[in-house]
Amino acid sequence: MSTSLALAAWIYDAGRKFAGFDRNEVQQELAELRVAVQRHSSENSKLKAENNAAGSRLSIEQTAQQRLGEQVKTLEMENTRLREDLALFEGMVAAERKEGSVAINNFKVEIDKGRMRYRLLLSRGARTGSILGGNQEPEFSGRIDFQLTQGGAADGGMIRLPSNEEIGADNYRVKFRYFQRMEGELALPSGAVPKQIQVRLLEGDKVKATQTVNLNPAG
Repeated sequence: MSTSLALAAWIYDAGRKFAGFDRNEVQQELAELRVAVQRHSSENSKLKAENNAAGSRLSIEQTAQQRLGEQVKTLEMENTRLREDLALFEGMVAAERKEGSVAINNFKVEIDKGRMRYRLLLSRGARTGSILGGNQEPEFSGRIDFQLTQGGAADGGMIRLPSNEEIGADNYRVKFRYFQRMEGELALPSGAVPKQIQVRLLEGDKVKATQTVNLNPAG
């Protein structure tokens, strides 16, 4: 029986070889395929790692570029402000400027979604040497308000801001010796389309200085 089984197995293997099937060759090819799959998997993992590293470097470079851009913008704004300050101090001690006179400088306005954002600089003429010396000017005390000329409104009238309820608010009071920066935001009346805005500096009810900004029709 053992001899018969061995003979049958031999005949079976011989038949598969005769038919083109060799177990040893298949096992060898399978082993080679496993090695190739492992090699390809390793190369794929390496390429993914390199791709992730390249993406990280690109992200870092983009972030660094964005930060540099922000720093440049900040420096440009600071440079502009320094130039404005220099012009301000030069104007404060200019020979043609009357001592103690007040002025509004660098008035800027933005209108967005029914609100008005403003920024301005108040200055006062000074005697040469009084800014850093002991003989300083007395403080100026007053307030600011805004007059808006409408465009596209039915009545085309004038709007005065702040409202009567806000006139006494600290945001619009001023008290300075030589200069004071101011910025803030005001709500516009519904439907208002300002085409011109004038800011006024008042001492009591007396207008001491004004400056006007013209806006485009879109506001």
